[in-house]
Amino acid sequence: MNFTNPRQAIEKSIGMVFQHFMLVRNHTVAENIILGLPGVVKLKLKEVHQQIREISERYDLYVDPEKKIQELSVGEQQRVEIVKVLFRGARILILDEPTAVLTPQESEALYEIMEKMVNEKHSIIFITHKMKEVMALSHRITVLSRGKVMATLKKDETNPQELADLMISNLEAKDLVKFLRDTTVEEKDGDGSVSQKQKKKFGNLTVALKDIHAVNDLGYPALKGISLDIRAGEILGMAGVSGNGQPELTDVLSGLRSPTRGKYQFKDVPLNKPTVNEMIDMGVGYIPEDRKRFGVSSGMSIAYNFLLRDFQNPQFCSRQLLKLSNIFDYGQKKMQEFDIRAPTEKTPVGLLSGGNMQKVILAREISRPLKLLLAAQPTRGLDIHATSFIREQICQARDRGLAVLWISEDLDELLMVADRIAVIFDGRIVGTLSHEEASVTLIGQMMTGMNKNGTENVMEKREYA
Repeated sequence: MNFTNPRQAIEKSIGMVFQHFMLVRNHTVAENIILGLPGVVKLKLKEVHQQIREISERYDLYVDPEKKIQELSVGEQQRVEIVKVLFRGARILILDEPTAVLTPQESEALYEIMEKMVNEKHSIIFITHKMKEVMALSHRITVLSRGKVMATLKKDETNPQELADLMISNLEAKDLVKFLRDTTVEEKDGDGSVSQKQKKKFGNLTVALKDIHAVNDLGYPALKGISLDIRAGEILGMAGVSGNGQPELTDVLSGLRSPTRGKYQFKDVPLNKPTVNEMIDMGVGYIPEDRKRFGVSSGMSIAYNFLLRDFQNPQFCSRQLLKLSNIFDYGQKKMQEFDIRAPTEKTPVGLLSGGNMQKVILAREISRPLKLLLAAQPTRGLDIHATSFIREQICQARDRGLAVLWISEDLDELLMVADRIAVIFDGRIVGTLSHEEASVTLIGQMMTGMNKNGTENVMEKREYA
């Protein structure tokens, strides 16, 4: 079978959820889902809305068919892509990291649906970097490394060690051990295998929020009384399903959005509607959730992207003229330091892989004298090499005294890197857990709005109109 365009694959009941979404931002969810379908002009929108809601309920993947894509978070957009494939009745599904934005309970529900589909003669290509998902769900496993097929194995005839060897055969033994630890994490066990952290004292208070309220771009409440603190030398992990106020929180902390109520203190300074430039000058770095749209200037070179916050530095600019030799030398240095793989420092960032693009952003942010780093989904969609590198660099910066807010829907990741984990639901902090008391089950439970004891809903019920 040889396809020359996507429509031919769709006609053969093949659907794919892409890592980089194929959505029209100024169209609604429903319009995106039916876009490209044969006979679309004959479809009744009311019936389409109903079908979307039925699929959403069946798969526990809530999407509002009447919302525009530009109003949705990255995680919500991925849910739209999953619903779109299911709406079209695909019998061969290609899923690229589909559980990245799901709670553990939702992931388990998806696993059950996948098993049912396989039993009904559906075929699924499940792309993931999570070793436990590979071993739990697959019948056969194909290992890819840098564009090459390393092996195709039956699950019952292999193990995580062999798969790891195939994936990173060019790394040293110590890196292999680190890789296995990062990709086979289960719930925290008594011997501390999830993390080797020792109890430690943190530095002075870097950020303190008290009763912060803020609205989203449409003017609706997004943050509803957020209170939290982060200290120097600490990673505060934030768990929660996308769309529960995470983007608005990072916007407030970075100066992109003004709170409507509440107190924001940075170091010892009370802030009143600070600007982005003021927060940059105070030492705030930001790795945004959508790296392509907000993290880089795709048409500019790698070297120029390193300096997006620092063009006025006398090292790189004099009398409004750029010192190109200094800029390109600096670009080469940072490419080597952060293992950024590209032909030259003059290569446009838009041509880089996701991992190399994220390294450019990370290099730019943590090469400045920072007090606080906001890291929103910093490893989402990255291969294991880039993921390991990003985690290591941020953790090393933490150990040097940097305060970090690490937002992720990968609970295993948060259990590895975070000193404390706050859980956000519907614009509120449900609770904050120490590293010792946190577990995937407890965090997943709290991500639905339940408190720590799991018996009492401490939040107002979310309404889906």
